[in-house]
Amino acid sequence: MASRSSSLPRAAAAALLLAAAALSAAAQAVPPAATARESFAAAEELRFAEDWYGAIEAYLAAIARNPSYGEALAGLAESYYGLGEYDQALSYARRALALRKGDNALANLEGFVLAALGDLAGAKKSFGLVIGRAPNDLDARFGLAVLDLAEGRRTEARARLEDSLRLSPQNGRALLSLALLAREQGRAEEARALVERALRYHGGESRTQYVAAQVADYAGDAAGAAFHARAALGIKPGYAEARLLLAQLMFRSGSYAEAVALMREAVARDRRDGMAWYTLGAAQAAAGKRADAVYSLRTATSLRPDDELARVALELIVMEDSPAEDQSREAYAEWHFQRGRELAERSLYDPALFEYRRGLRIYPYSGSGRLLYAELLKSRGYPGKYLSELRFLKDNGRASREVLDAIEIYESLLAEDLGRAWSVEEESLPKRHYSLALMYESSPDACVHAGAEAAVLGYLKDILSSSPRLSVAEVPPAAPTYAEAFRRAREAEVDYFAIARIRESERELSISLELRVARTGSPAASVEAYRSGNDRLKSAASRICDSLVSSLAPRGVIVKRGQDRVLVDLGKAEGLAPGDKLLVLKKGSLAVRPEGLGQAYAPEALLGEIELERVGEEASEGRLKRAGFFDAVNVGDEVLPAPKPAPQAGAAAKPEAPAIPERRSEWPGLFNLVRKMR
Repeated sequence: MASRSSSLPRAAAAALLLAAAALSAAAQAVPPAATARESFAAAEELRFAEDWYGAIEAYLAAIARNPSYGEALAGLAESYYGLGEYDQALSYARRALALRKGDNALANLEGFVLAALGDLAGAKKSFGLVIGRAPNDLDARFGLAVLDLAEGRRTEARARLEDSLRLSPQNGRALLSLALLAREQGRAEEARALVERALRYHGGESRTQYVAAQVADYAGDAAGAAFHARAALGIKPGYAEARLLLAQLMFRSGSYAEAVALMREAVARDRRDGMAWYTLGAAQAAAGKRADAVYSLRTATSLRPDDELARVALELIVMEDSPAEDQSREAYAEWHFQRGRELAERSLYDPALFEYRRGLRIYPYSGSGRLLYAELLKSRGYPGKYLSELRFLKDNGRASREVLDAIEIYESLLAEDLGRAWSVEEESLPKRHYSLALMYESSPDACVHAGAEAAVLGYLKDILSSSPRLSVAEVPPAAPTYAEAFRRAREAEVDYFAIARIRESERELSISLELRVARTGSPAASVEAYRSGNDRLKSAASRICDSLVSSLAPRGVIVKRGQDRVLVDLGKAEGLAPGDKLLVLKKGSLAVRPEGLGQAYAPEALLGEIELERVGEEASEGRLKRAGFFDAVNVGDEVLPAPKPAPQAGAAAKPEAPAIPERRSEWPGLFNLVRKMR
């Protein structure tokens, strides 16, 4: 599980401010004559009603009258746990434990708080102390089962939960946790039976109805899921998670008006609920209320600046609904330019380039943003690309005197480059010799953001648009089945198609991409990226796109020819160097292999070979050697790198650098769901 240690100072400050505000208001909320015990009794009622703010206010009033009131300190720990302010909950739990040594309930609370903070070893120690004193303590047993899930030991977790069920056959927490575990492991019938048992004993509890909705949703029973989510809200009208789940169900079923209504109520209850604002915006966008969606998504990003999906969804709407020249786009692009500046100042050049490209994708006419991008390209050794970016500014009337001077200087410096020698603008060569159809597979309950799959797919397509190696075809994004994705790809006449699968929890994101040959539907390659913490979407998407592009071997065409000298549209960007050799193939004869990666051609399609002598940024010049007596090589014929010669007998093969596998981790979704059963 991702640790929250980096956010602890901010969380602690927020909690202290909340505590101070509550303490200052306590004298007004609690009658001046109220005793510490009376304030505590009022706080207990508020806590059991899950009015965390009111409970904290009353507990603080009790502590103001009696600083050593252990029960009030324990109540504060419970209330802060309910708010998700785990560091503050830990502080009060430990203060209470100092006054109530040997209290098993407090030790268990400490364990759950530590588990939420990611300190699994500390949590195990707390639960172990309780088990040592009371071997059949159900809370401690449950806590240890939660820790088993966090560490990927699902069999052990299941055994602990089943033991708890034998001790207490009507234990709702064990029944629901086992149902979630069975659901995650694909045992749908067992999950349904466990939920039915829980409903029989605890159907009047909102939590039971909520888990029943989750299990039904995962099983594809949208109607049943909606029924139980509504039941949970009927029991507990302020149940934010149940309302969010119901809105997501309505979103997926196309009932956008109801999803909007549900989320309007959610934001009315809590104006600072960033996820509710996001879901409201997603539903408004789907309903065609784009202006309303922009407002809601902007609110979501202001409340949760680290919510990448909300920002991506907002940017996609802005780009779809306004022309590239619209200056209203500039503010959205500037956010990326500022991040790029900060990254470049820390010498993180590749992430900075990513941010600059993203900003220019949103607003291509930003003079300051394009100049930042150009300067970084120059410093990375691409003077031709630098000059091309400056010319763009000049062509669009955004060039300052300094830019015009730089253009003049670099045109002089690059007077002898390949492009000038062949009268070709290297950066304007069309390239994109591979074509791809990109789709996503939708899965119930896979993401916490409504419409996340479509937003992530749009983001991937935007990133791939900057690659000169492939073009992405326009096909419907959602692939209901593999057969339908295969059919669309063949009809689009692309080389490959890829199906993306996205999983998302509150702090983790996983993207997997299965690449297949469009002509045959056979597997070609697969790549997966798992990320947690900040910038997880950007990092995972970058990994996926980089892996996809690098898996496609360079291929190009002859752009120009002069006797035995030719210019091809492959260069340093494709990893070529002087002395490399290219095969020349008849135009239209090169095709991707019917299975796996690579290219195939008939032997008679081979027309010659090129040995490269000058390699530019985007093009190269070489000497042509024809394959037969007759010269059949023409502009437009295809080229690809020649196979490397096999090592001579007895020669030691150069060892290849070991591949660094993608870091994998136990998916934390089940752990988070079960942990919240406490």
